[in-house]
Amino acid sequence: MNVEENVIDVQSWTARTLEIGFTMTVQFQIWLVTQGEVEVQINGTRSRLRTGMALLLDRGQIIKVERNDDSFQMTMLHVDPFDLVAPPLAEQYVTPFIETIGHHVLHPAEPGDKAILETLHKVIRSLKKDSAFALLDATLQLAVVWRYWIQRQPVTRRHGHERMQRMITYIHDHDTMKLSLEDIAAAGGLSRAECCRYFSKWGDTSPLAYVQDVRMQRAARLLCETDSPVAEVANRFGFTSVSHFVQTFKKVHHQTPLAFRKQKT
Repeated sequence: MNVEENVIDVQSWTARTLEIGFTMTVQFQIWLVTQGEVEVQINGTRSRLRTGMALLLDRGQIIKVERNDDSFQMTMLHVDPFDLVAPPLAEQYVTPFIETIGHHVLHPAEPGDKAILETLHKVIRSLKKDSAFALLDATLQLAVVWRYWIQRQPVTRRHGHERMQRMITYIHDHDTMKLSLEDIAAAGGLSRAECCRYFSKWGDTSPLAYVQDVRMQRAARLLCETDSPVAEVANRFGFTSVSHFVQTFKKVHHQTPLAFRKQKT
């Protein structure tokens, strides 16, 4: 669901819709796990989020979803913190804190965290109300969350953060092309060996394995969102053999493309 003018963007994710792989946050982001659990790596640090927990993410974080269970459900909120306060206040309470804090996991058992978790649930309830003040109420409540956030200690970015961002962006921007290890390493200004070490350290994967994951995630979206034949989707990603495409797709999604399309649509 998208709130008016996208001041607050709210999305619902399940085990079937949450994509495995790297993403980079472009806004202040909140993950609220409502059922099940999910394992993620945040800037190379592993975390397990269970029912009732939440994850607060600064802009510019590198997230890799690794696995989730079949019952997993999550509500994700995206908001630009500059929309939460008036411009004169933003100069003091937003600008100095952008991309300085990193991430924080909220646990229901922690007293301070529990209060913020309750506030997040109020945000979601407010947005579901058929009220002229629903957006205002939700915005005010998120301003409270932002106040909690900026009181946290700043963190030092992990060495190589920007290089990793550039390589991930390069892969996503060229996901229909046949990429080589040299191409990816060059995007990060690294040697091939250094490039491999980065992907191993930040996501327990290799550069070319991640390219395959990205291409098959994109192929899965095309299968669900279009009526394109499997052969056409395979050709779009440079596969000259449909059987090779099917085998590659099954390695990532554990289903054939046709079975995947039938299940998701």
